[in-house]
Amino acid sequence: MTTILVGVFFSFIAAMSLYRSEQQTIELEIQKDVENAILSLGRELNLGIELLYALRNQVLISNRLNEKIFMTMARRIMNRHFNIRAMEWVEFVPGEEREHYESEVKRELSSFQIVEFNVDGDLVKVGYRQHYFPIRYITPYGKKQNIRGFDLGSSPSMKKALEMSWYRGVPIAKPAIRLQHEFKKHSNFLMFLPVFYGEPETDADRQTALRGFIVALFDIADIFAMTINKTADELINLELIDKGIQGESGVILDTVVDLSEPISMEFTYASHPIYFAGREWVLKGTPSVIYVKSRMSVYPSLIFFVGVTLVTVFTYLLYVLQNGVCRIQKRVDTKTRELREANIKLEKISKAVGVTGDNNRDYFNLSVQAEIKRSHRDQVAVSMFIIEIDNMRKYNAKHGRVSGDKSLRLISQVLANKLKRSSDLFSWYGSESFGILLPNTKDGRPLANKCLDAVRMLKLPFDKESGDDIVTVSIGGVTVLNTSAFDAPKLMAYAEIALNKAIEGGRNQCKWIYLPKKTSQ
Repeated sequence: MTTILVGVFFSFIAAMSLYRSEQQTIELEIQKDVENAILSLGRELNLGIELLYALRNQVLISNRLNEKIFMTMARRIMNRHFNIRAMEWVEFVPGEEREHYESEVKRELSSFQIVEFNVDGDLVKVGYRQHYFPIRYITPYGKKQNIRGFDLGSSPSMKKALEMSWYRGVPIAKPAIRLQHEFKKHSNFLMFLPVFYGEPETDADRQTALRGFIVALFDIADIFAMTINKTADELINLELIDKGIQGESGVILDTVVDLSEPISMEFTYASHPIYFAGREWVLKGTPSVIYVKSRMSVYPSLIFFVGVTLVTVFTYLLYVLQNGVCRIQKRVDTKTRELREANIKLEKISKAVGVTGDNNRDYFNLSVQAEIKRSHRDQVAVSMFIIEIDNMRKYNAKHGRVSGDKSLRLISQVLANKLKRSSDLFSWYGSESFGILLPNTKDGRPLANKCLDAVRMLKLPFDKESGDDIVTVSIGGVTVLNTSAFDAPKLMAYAEIALNKAIEGGRNQCKWIYLPKKTSQ
């Protein structure tokens, strides 16, 4: 009897040990799939935000915005990001200027008026408000033409999001109101990006300088499906949860593998949150029974029953079990080590741009965010500037892509050599631009001027047939002495503003912004 009890006891312990080992392996696989999926989703959303900033820069450069110009620019963006279903130009209209505004727009759109939905769901003329946010242009045009003039501020939640984006000067995301039947089957989000007159630098300036909003309708269902198909196992039930703004929360999307089978709640895993445009999203993954069963073996049960019925071979079974556990653990350790090494290699590759080998834009953005946090903590200044190669597209058209890439690498090497401190960061910023981050620097303009001269010293001929024209660069930079009210997007936005000034000033020059402004500037 004692021998049987000992055999049962050790068989039970061994079976549970193997069972737990398999459970841990399943938990690790689920965590990996869910984290990879949420990171991939975050990258897609941030790409969409970057494209909206690019469109805003084009709108700022345009002297006169009309329907044709907006449609052309918006379609270029939508062709690069297929999950953007529609784009709108929404203008800001003070209440006292409404009649004048409607009269002016009717010259272009004869039936235009500012409208809202009534209780029956019909579009009716809006009464007096302190200010309006009417849709002036929208693409694709088609059936949506009837919502031109719709006042987004007629919805309290939409108005709240618009004003938050306006006052802060940053993009804000908001669940879309259903303006058309074709959007009812999708989970859509509107992204608001404010456009201002001039270059307002404070909250007070922004409140009086608003021109309008670029609005993009994102199909989250498509983005979700695309990222999940690439990263997560199809047998995992997923829920995308929006933490919202000011405590709001709700499930945006979910995937259900098989309703006829219960789910394994014990393996449920919630990812680290991603943050974008005022939203906080979390992805929760719960494996289906099929997923768990396919990864659980019959060995735990088999070992237990063999131990009960075959006490005489207890020692042998225990030996086999121990070796089996060791082999499984060894395989897990080996796979974990290989995955860690692969991730390290992938991280090194992902930081580099293929043409120049420099750090890529994602790595630069993360570095700027980290440096802003450090400057907040240490109360030190920070500087950064953007370098754009002048007329690079014309150079490529003249000399070919191979020569263009060669010149790009040469200029990149010369610029990188100008950085002397190990803390300074040189990175690729765009198709023909680079970014330089200077931590703990009260004035980065001297280094920017050196970079400007270094490219001139290369004397790369722009057109050998035309004479002395050489390849030059334009530089825009910003120095922030007190970063307590700054974040990474705002720092980069000021650098882009300075770069636009340099380009508009005739290129081949450096423009700098000091915040707060120096008295000598």
